Amino acid sequence: MCLTIPAKVVAVKETASGSPMTEITVLASGRTRDIKALDLPGLSPGDWVLCAYDTAVRAISPADAREISDLLEPTRHIDASSLDPAFIDALKGHATRGLTKEKIIRLLKTEDQRELTALFSEANTVRQAHLKDFFCIHGIVEFSNHCIRDCFYCGLRKDSRDVKRYRMTPDEIVETVSDAVNGRGYKLIVLQSGDDFHYTDGTLADIVRGIKKKCRAFIFISVGERGLECYRKMKEAGASGVLFRFETSNKKVYDSIHPGQSHERRLELLRAMKGLGYYAASGFLIGLPGQTVDDIAGDIILMKELGVNMVSAGPFIPCGGTPLAGCPAGSAAMTLKVIAVSRLLMPKAKIPVTTALETIENAEGRRLGLSSGANSLMFNLTPERYRGDYRIYPGKYHGSTGVWERYGLFKEALSYRMLEKKMFEAFEAGKP
Repeated sequence: MCLTIPAKVVAVKETASGSPMTEITVLASGRTRDIKALDLPGLSPGDWVLCAYDTAVRAISPADAREISDLLEPTRHIDASSLDPAFIDALKGHATRGLTKEKIIRLLKTEDQRELTALFSEANTVRQAHLKDFFCIHGIVEFSNHCIRDCFYCGLRKDSRDVKRYRMTPDEIVETVSDAVNGRGYKLIVLQSGDDFHYTDGTLADIVRGIKKKCRAFIFISVGERGLECYRKMKEAGASGVLFRFETSNKKVYDSIHPGQSHERRLELLRAMKGLGYYAASGFLIGLPGQTVDDIAGDIILMKELGVNMVSAGPFIPCGGTPLAGCPAGSAAMTLKVIAVSRLLMPKAKIPVTTALETIENAEGRRLGLSSGANSLMFNLTPERYRGDYRIYPGKYHGSTGVWERYGLFKEALSYRMLEKKMFEAFEAGKP
């Protein structure tokens, strides 16, 4: 559910024989603190542990501790006195509630390596102050690649002729999620599909209800533009969140890539979802044709105004067979700046590293995203026989889960409570 920066044991206090708790002193991120170790007998100074709040929950090897630290704990140092005063003024705007659109644009436009280092360092400082050292791991099940929409950028658009279409049965969906939760320790699962009305409102609600009967997990829904009644039924069945991007704050750009759809309706539906009590994951594409830096700044501000709890912003990747196939992809550099500025503006939001960023940068994208203010990853749990056919864009990255699943997922009730607490904090922070 969550991976944390490893802590090194520096002292172990004597405890009563047979006690499941041991008091230890650990060093992490340059600070020492006294915590408790739960059911970890035999700890000695020099050992490494992973902690949840003020409790050590796992002992790990020194090699794995180094690997996790390299992924999660950036080492960036910059002499701020050497930077442009206008940049410093923009960077510090978040601390005084003065991060205006003009200052956001200043941050997004920088290409100076020293300024970028300062921006990413500040974003990580804000993340650590508000979210500590928790990096969350979630799963996604792409249960259907059918879609009635014809969005110009998407490889699953209804006019695509080279897509091998599939639909998972409700029982398949429930079993896939149940196996991931009960068997592997996942605690938050996104159910995603194209806009596929083969699944009725009742069917979708029954799927959510079936999952909740078999396992304890937070269920997020990503099924496109359904009626509000559908989202109400899924919420009543036990769904916790929605993943529903507004794509862009620029209506002209939106209309140019979404034939037959309404920008106003999309925003209205997102606001209504929030009104139903959903935890809202939303955001935009970076690098769409016709998009400007001014638009991207507006996108970030719109996320804040909408009370988004989870930021979903990734680079546009052109897909063959679509009207935008010949357009350039969005840049990883701008995506990292968007992550950092979003963290400054929304310090408690959950910010995943999107698969699109990982696709552009491969394994390095994960590290870069996490060292720029992001705090979670979304792993693909779609059964192998379907996974390659969910082709929104080509070359979709399916990186190794390795150390993440080994140490970031565990079945103890503490992991569910940890996620519940973090989600509540982000939900409250997203309220107007």
